[in-house]
Amino acid sequence: MTAAAIAIGLAPLAAVTGPALAEQKPVPGEFAYVNNNGNSTVSRLNTTTNTIVATIPLPPKANTIGSEVTPNGAFYYVANAGLDNVMKIDTVTNRIVAVIQLPDKAAPNGVGITPDSRFIYVTNKGGNSVTKIDVATNAILATIPVGTAPESVAVTPNGAFAYVSNSGSDNVTKIRVSDNAILATIPVGSAPRGVKITPNGAFVYIANNGKGMVGNGTVSKISTADDTVITIPLGTTGPTWLSITLDSAFTYVTNNGSNNVTKIRVSDNTVDATIPVGMGPRGMWINTSGTQIYVANHDSDSVSVINVANNGIDATIKFPDGAGPEGVAFGRHPVPVKVKATTTQSSSSGDIVRSKNENFTGVVATGGNGDKVRKKLAGIDSFVQQVKQRHLNNPALIKHLMGAGQHG
Repeated sequence: MTAAAIAIGLAPLAAVTGPALAEQKPVPGEFAYVNNNGNSTVSRLNTTTNTIVATIPLPPKANTIGSEVTPNGAFYYVANAGLDNVMKIDTVTNRIVAVIQLPDKAAPNGVGITPDSRFIYVTNKGGNSVTKIDVATNAILATIPVGTAPESVAVTPNGAFAYVSNSGSDNVTKIRVSDNAILATIPVGSAPRGVKITPNGAFVYIANNGKGMVGNGTVSKISTADDTVITIPLGTTGPTWLSITLDSAFTYVTNNGSNNVTKIRVSDNTVDATIPVGMGPRGMWINTSGTQIYVANHDSDSVSVINVANNGIDATIKFPDGAGPEGVAFGRHPVPVKVKATTTQSSSSGDIVRSKNENFTGVVATGGNGDKVRKKLAGIDSFVQQVKQRHLNNPALIKHLMGAGQHG
């Protein structure tokens, strides 16, 4: 079944209540979004001051669930289970720039994005499938059947595989990104929800929500090398979502029914700490520097900021009553790199070599290759000059220019 992608640009749906970013240019540095399914909005956070700086209204009853920022920081995607669509938000303007419509009753839940920011995967809980979308064109590329009631999806750091949690069939589907083939169906715990992969790519963690299992929450740990699984008991209720430190040393799990977060040591699978947060914690995300974890407390309309170093709470960000924060996603706009315009002398440590022709860009040469690059560019410059002279001395061209005038 084919679904259409509708570009809506700066339509009223995309209006922002709150200060716009200066001149609508990327502001280098970190930012975060929180999707609120209680009042159908998305909040943008300033993570330095831990304040809400913009609010993006969504249609009523959007029921936003999963969300994620593209690794290049350009777009934020949010899955709206109540509208059967995925919205694409420009992170510079905070405007909705596209709506990707999915089949009726798809009930999209989770969003996963490839490391190269080219493709997103969306789990359709109501359709028992995963949709693959092209970021550049907003086109739906594939619909992949998986298990029952898929909730979350994550892509390995090398971009090779996507893992999908199927809460209705208590298993995980492994998809090969290159051709969308199903490679394995891996049994895990009860009602798996959140999926997260260690930054080193070694393990996939699954939060087993275990509906109705008071105090028996678990996490499944899958080895990406051979798909073997171990189960880690938490002694909590309702594990929901996960976040992992940048060094792949610790995994954090929100426990929706216990109002806390469990910290697990990856090396030996032991519980390192249990951290009280707000009521009904659900989604969470680690900041780009790896120092803090932001937890969306759905039932207390707040976000808790956990200090990774000491497990304390650095801040609690209050949201409007009834907001119902569901998930958090971080991004970063890169700092522009300025390249020197002048040519420097070659050295064994490398330098910047620039062509004389304005149509060529500078080339960075390292490891003593500056002279080789300079020779190649000299050859290119010589060729360009020959072409210029050949055409400029062409009588027919000269006659044409004198008759028509140069156009620049």
